[in-house]
Amino acid sequence: APAAPAAPPAEVSMSQRRILVVEDNEMNRQLARVLLARQGWQVDEAPDGQQALDALAARRYDLVLMDCMMPVLDGYAACRRWRAREAAEGLARTPVVALTASVIEGDRERCVAAGMDDYLSKPFSAAQFHAMVMRWGGAGAPDGVAEN
Repeated sequence: APAAPAAPPAEVSMSQRRILVVEDNEMNRQLARVLLARQGWQVDEAPDGQQALDALAARRYDLVLMDCMMPVLDGYAACRRWRAREAAEGLARTPVVALTASVIEGDRERCVAAGMDDYLSKPFSAAQFHAMVMRWGGAGAPDGVAEN
């Protein structure tokens, strides 16, 4: 039997698209879950970077929203490890968007250096959140690193 395709086709409905929310704060996970459910996403959650790596190893995600500062394994280290695994195993690149409360100069560069594709600073509006999710997880999501 032929192997299943590695990535879902662009015409896959949003209800079949799966997102991983990696955030140590339960209230922030709940908020993300509500906003994403309204957009029709299937949402999985992880409270730290190690559990995120376990989830990523177990199934394919269309998008990962990754908090940067978490216990056990922070978002930067988790993303670096996942990118190394993708490269080593020849896996398709999973879009990862950093969610961070930090506005320190150089934070965006640190996220990109860790292998994250984009960056959204907390607090953010529902509209900003929706736009970022659609940019990276919607049908026809861009490839590569954001330039702005």
